[in-house]
Amino acid sequence: MVKKPATNNDERQCWGCSTSLELYDNPWKIKKALTSSDLGKLNRLLFGSNLLQNFMVPVLGRDAQRDAESGMRTPVRVWDVDTMSMHQLVLKRWASSKNYVLIGRWNRDFVKRRVLKKGDEIGLQWDSYRSCFNFSVLKRIEQTNSDFNPKPT
Repeated sequence: MVKKPATNNDERQCWGCSTSLELYDNPWKIKKALTSSDLGKLNRLLFGSNLLQNFMVPVLGRDAQRDAESGMRTPVRVWDVDTMSMHQLVLKRWASSKNYVLIGRWNRDFVKRRVLKKGDEIGLQWDSYRSCFNFSVLKRIEQTNSDFNPKPT
């Protein structure tokens, strides 16, 4: 009797694993293209409520979750993976719009130090080993010649 070759389903049942190819899961769950208001004098990084509600708030401790959701200031540590430096920001939820903001030294520690521009894409991810958020500049906006040369007057 000729035995038919095993299919992936048969292999999974026999060996308890799959040999099928799965696509890579991007670890940067929180991504944002920076806007003028993120880079301005208000010194804050604004996020929509759903993004942080789903990916940032759940990894905070219970007290920090309660504080963040009630609009109180919640300190969060942020590791800049590109420059290997630790920073402290504050997470807060605005009562009026229900959006979240990262405030504190955002402008000094990130915007100015990393020379962030409108349109640059940044990413945040939770680092359970360090108990902090990892930060990276994922994509820089293309600079044009007009960005470097002032227009003649």
